[in-house]
Amino acid sequence: MPSSDRAPVFSVSKRRKTLLGYALMLLLTLGAFLWIRAEGETLKAPPLGDVAVAVARRPSENVLLHVLLSLVVVIIASRALGGLFKRVRQPPVIGEVLAGILLGPSLLGRVAPEVQAFLLPVAIAPYLAVIAQVGIILFMFLVGLELDTSLLSKRSHVTLAISHSSIVVPFVLGSALA
Repeated sequence: MPSSDRAPVFSVSKRRKTLLGYALMLLLTLGAFLWIRAEGETLKAPPLGDVAVAVARRPSENVLLHVLLSLVVVIIASRALGGLFKRVRQPPVIGEVLAGILLGPSLLGRVAPEVQAFLLPVAIAPYLAVIAQVGIILFMFLVGLELDTSLLSKRSHVTLAISHSSIVVPFVLGSALA
């Protein structure tokens, strides 16, 4: 019996395993989401801090000045930490993400809430969100320009598994944090 007769049997078995793996991944994701949602419905939101309420009530004198100041602070912090991470042979984007965490309510908001309220007032959050969305659109456009589709087609199973995992994992983690 020639070896070419056995190849389709292996191929069908591999496809079944792949389909079973994807079905299992989707079921686990759905189960995790439903469990997180059920647990989350019993939670109550904590009250806003005094600083956040005071800043939200105070009218912003110069929105443009605060937006530009916030952008300068974010850019300097992200470039500094990105450069530091690059020097220790780590991806600079990790340092940039860490800079965002350090400037946010997780660290600066707990350590120095007045400084965080001055640098990133609640009133300018919508403006910064628009600028951030434009930045993400431009970044994704540049990534698309550099994408080599021939590499993706050579390893379609790996590409598909990674793309689905990159959707499922943040979805479940985002649900858990929400």
